[in-house]
Amino acid sequence: MIRVSYKQQLNNFLLDVDFNLPDKGISVLFGPSGSGKTSVLNLIAGLSESDSLQRASLKINNNVIDDQANKIQLKPWLRNVAYVFQDHRLFSHLSVQENILFGYKRRDSELSPDDLIASFSISKLLEQYPAQLSGGQKQRVALVRALLSNPKLLILDEPLAALDYQSKQQLMPYIEEIHKALNIPIIYVSHDIKEVLRLADYIVVMDKGKIIDEGDIASLCIAQPLLTQQEGASFVLEGVVTKIIAEEKLVQINCGENILITAENMCLEQCVRVLIHARDVSLCLTPPKDSSILNCIAVCIDDVQSDKNGKLRVLAKLGEQTIVALISHRSAKLLNVEKGREMFAQFKATAMIK
Repeated sequence: MIRVSYKQQLNNFLLDVDFNLPDKGISVLFGPSGSGKTSVLNLIAGLSESDSLQRASLKINNNVIDDQANKIQLKPWLRNVAYVFQDHRLFSHLSVQENILFGYKRRDSELSPDDLIASFSISKLLEQYPAQLSGGQKQRVALVRALLSNPKLLILDEPLAALDYQSKQQLMPYIEEIHKALNIPIIYVSHDIKEVLRLADYIVVMDKGKIIDEGDIASLCIAQPLLTQQEGASFVLEGVVTKIIAEEKLVQINCGENILITAENMCLEQCVRVLIHARDVSLCLTPPKDSSILNCIAVCIDDVQSDKNGKLRVLAKLGEQTIVALISHRSAKLLNVEKGREMFAQFKATAMIK
């Protein structure tokens, strides 16, 4: 477990956070710009001014990094925390090979430079300099340099923010594989819901220096509009891409025993999460015979809740997963929507976000 607790007066607000993160997988700090995400990362890495700290406690598994009460505050280079910034921060006067070996030479690392160089597909870049690289290549080099320092924790501060769409898609698989291959916990900062959908194992939602909510993505999408940046609830369905319908520009996803159709661009056999807003879901008693809506699946109503805007939020089970629909009181009465009722949920293929 990673224990994080800091209180610090910043220029425009008071940062006051207290949370736990799992010691494996990718944990995402999510929130709007200026919410304090990077400030938390700097505190964890030991890069923040300590004079304004009112509380400081950081523990990575059994290793105490910060403990203000006992006057413990390890220097940045003693924390065994690697940090990859949005702007990569490679040494411009060093070649790619010299950059990636910079941290390796200063650590007693068991990792193989050759293996990581091959894994991140940068073998052909070793003699080049940062100015000769694309944005995605620079970030891959920065990741290899960080990993070769043999960290116990890897921090990634919006590493995709400055990249174009294609470069983002190329870099994401490398990030996904880091914690799987090397078993290094990652703290990842983002305010892009698509990145979160693909990468997050655990999420901490921040706003104005405070922790608003935390948990897994499925539960937070339902409970926390700040995460999806949409009014009302949303939900996530997980599945595997089983068919590419190229001529119709559609993709088939097996979600348990159910088949979903989406217009998003995906790869065959890819494990995916798709986000759907509750306002885009309708309920019916029987599947419509003639409809442009491609997804109509059998569900069982699990709960009916009052929404703050005067509507009803209906939670329904699709196997072990949850679908949410936002309907009016009149619709609920006409259809006799109640817990335990078997119904059909329908939504457009274009309503699904990957």
